Amino acid sequence: MTLPGFRQGDPSTMPKRDLDEALSLYGALMRLVVSHPGGRNDMEGMRRMSDLCTRAVDVVSDMETRVLIRSVESLARLLFREDGHVGMQSGSLQGVSALKFQIYNALSNLRGRLQTLKDRPPSRPELPALEARKNRRILVVEDDHDSAQTLRKLLELCGYTVSVAHTGQEGMEAAQKTPPDVVLCDIGLPDTDGYELAAALRKNPATARARLIAVTAYGGEQDKQRSREVGFQLHLVKPVRPEKLLEELDQPAELIERQM
Repeated sequence: MTLPGFRQGDPSTMPKRDLDEALSLYGALMRLVVSHPGGRNDMEGMRRMSDLCTRAVDVVSDMETRVLIRSVESLARLLFREDGHVGMQSGSLQGVSALKFQIYNALSNLRGRLQTLKDRPPSRPELPALEARKNRRILVVEDDHDSAQTLRKLLELCGYTVSVAHTGQEGMEAAQKTPPDVVLCDIGLPDTDGYELAAALRKNPATARARLIAVTAYGGEQDKQRSREVGFQLHLVKPVRPEKLLEELDQPAELIERQM
């Protein structure tokens, strides 16, 4: 069976023209990031970034490359928001400079992977491992529509069934309608906060066994402590590397049971 959005076959059979096009798109992404000052709302810049990343995902058939592309997109989207750089820090760099540094690192990883595929392509298919995940349902509760859709695309790309809610009320209604296996929940929501939603999900027999993961900009020790108290099993601080998130979602069921 072929998964939606994936090509059949071994990545080593990717035509050279596809890799050349992917490298060309990488160059366009780099130029877009370098030329943009950051720190201001730019819907056109967001649209251009998403378009380039979508085209790159469509070109390649290598799972690792696709995850890296979505990682670049997730970080770069912050560049086109007025407050996307707030709280960013990388070594001595802060704000927009720190954000751009992280984006450059992500782009560097993408370039390295594409070059590896071109010079020494992998010799085994990466698609079958995704089949086992098809029956896992994930609910994303995130008030930022762009971030929510980027996360949805990444997770669906990896084989998960994903639903999205933008408020605590929507999240509770979605969870009651179709109980999720995992809830990825922001803390700052427009009508309540993620703590109250998590506590409500834990009290409801239909959703009490869901794995709750906080995905938030609130990274203080008090924030993490409160997360544990209301029932979150994991507290991830934005921006979260897609590789880290996917690794956590792939934890064995028995390990997750011990966290609950």
